[in-house]
Amino acid sequence: MRPRDLLRFRAAIATRLSPAVVLVLLLSAAAAVRFTLLALEWPASNSDEGTFGLMAIHIAEGRHFPDFMYGQAYMGSAESYLAAAVFWLSGPSLVALRVPMVLMYLVFLLVMYVLARRLYGSGVALVSVGLLTLGSRELYGHQLVTQGAIPETLLAGSILLLLSHRLLETAGGGNSARRRWMLAGWGLAVTLGLWSTLLVAPFVLTSGVLLWLARRRHRGSAPRGGGWAMAGGLLVGALPWLAHDLPRPFAETSVAALIELYTHGGTGLNGARSAGLVSQVTNTVTTSLAYVTGGSAVAHPHSPPAWPFGFSGSWRPPTDDAITTGWGAFLILLWTAGVIGVLRALRRRGAALPDAVADGSAGTRRRHRSQLYGRFAMLISAGLTTAAFAASPTPGVAPANNVRYLIGVLVATPAVIAPLWALRPAGPRFARVVRLGALGLVAVTLALGTVQAFRDASRGPGEAASRELIRALQHNGVNRIYSGYLDCGRLLFISREQLVCAVLFEGPGDSLRTGFDRHLPYRATVHADPRAAYVFRSGDPRNGILARSACRWESRWHLLGYEVWQPAERCGMST
Repeated sequence: MRPRDLLRFRAAIATRLSPAVVLVLLLSAAAAVRFTLLALEWPASNSDEGTFGLMAIHIAEGRHFPDFMYGQAYMGSAESYLAAAVFWLSGPSLVALRVPMVLMYLVFLLVMYVLARRLYGSGVALVSVGLLTLGSRELYGHQLVTQGAIPETLLAGSILLLLSHRLLETAGGGNSARRRWMLAGWGLAVTLGLWSTLLVAPFVLTSGVLLWLARRRHRGSAPRGGGWAMAGGLLVGALPWLAHDLPRPFAETSVAALIELYTHGGTGLNGARSAGLVSQVTNTVTTSLAYVTGGSAVAHPHSPPAWPFGFSGSWRPPTDDAITTGWGAFLILLWTAGVIGVLRALRRRGAALPDAVADGSAGTRRRHRSQLYGRFAMLISAGLTTAAFAASPTPGVAPANNVRYLIGVLVATPAVIAPLWALRPAGPRFARVVRLGALGLVAVTLALGTVQAFRDASRGPGEAASRELIRALQHNGVNRIYSGYLDCGRLLFISREQLVCAVLFEGPGDSLRTGFDRHLPYRATVHADPRAAYVFRSGDPRNGILARSACRWESRWHLLGYEVWQPAERCGMST
């Protein structure tokens, strides 16, 4: 091939593989992977997801309009309202419940591309979206299972950074009407995000600083009515929050609930206590950062995924794994390099600026500086998210099982990989090798995690076993049961409330006690039935308590990994 023909061939390929085309291909791949896993009903559902599904059923039928997840005063019900819209079109199902999760994640990828392209260029943006297209079993689980906070954190965090960066970039000029809409959008994203989850708070703080910088730099050029636009957005987004909190005493508000949650840790701790701040920070670095970014795919490829996606086995990964430790340390190294790089760039003046910036107009230099502030806000958001997680009791007890509280660090993916683009230690060839090697290793790891997810999906029955259990119980005349928390909400939703369940915990002195029922009418329905059956997983110690009790049993049988106890008369085991 002649040189001229080779150049034409390269130009044709470059034209066909424009950033827009590559982005569409990546979004299509992300959608295909997640919708396929969704159709396979992987991962298995859990009672928290079942609760969101029940809320969606109640919303779709006009029976109830909850502000927060049933049974608590935090974690807004946005996912249930979105699922209710899908239920209205297709009817309730586990697949329909998860459709909004996939759609929100795809929107996040699109917003992430726009944000990363403005801050770092198309190359970093496309690689970031490419890496976020793949994932580990834990990452896919968080993206697919409807259990609150995950997509809202990612979407609100990226939108807040994008809007605040654009407002800083256009400060002193631009379309005033457009800036008012951006201010209203920022306010709406703040309160809707915080209503959904407090994990959005670091992004509210950093994006708020960008807005303060924009106002400070151009005091006399703020758009007329901008303050009212922002206040309107804040108020509209806060309406569900205010509707819940204002009529209640402070102890019952979402603010008090969030303080309690952060002070005593998230779910999955089972009453365990952290060994202290040193243990929390260490476990965050050696375990949590790897699990929230996909490193578990190579660290523990043959083990069950971390809770809650491997909840039936309650497996907890070790905290002294060399691979996850190295993975976390490398992420911190890249984050630190990114922070140092931005701070150095902010200190440059005149000749020290990049040529394209130094030779450009004042507007070009202002946009460059706004770009640097946007990068810094992205990095600090990830740093604050990690610091808040490490300061809580959660990583001291279950550093892998509750990494959903660390999910916001994914928004900083472009900022973390960007230092690889800035490598110039021993010439461009060395930098290219290091960059491709590091990114290739991460991409292969996430591809391996994707294979593992499909491997698990092909082995598991989805929720077919749960439906078979429900049919068998109903065939035997059982439609009111007592069971454990991990099963009640899930069976309630999958049966569409045809099988009503109340939770029982182990009590003192070889007894059972009333457990955590998120929607109290279910408990009342079961308690009213003197023949309500007891259904616990085989090997559950509550079966032993029932066997030793004085209750008379009409029948007892084993079914699909469960033990079913049908009383001949009301049994006093449900107090």
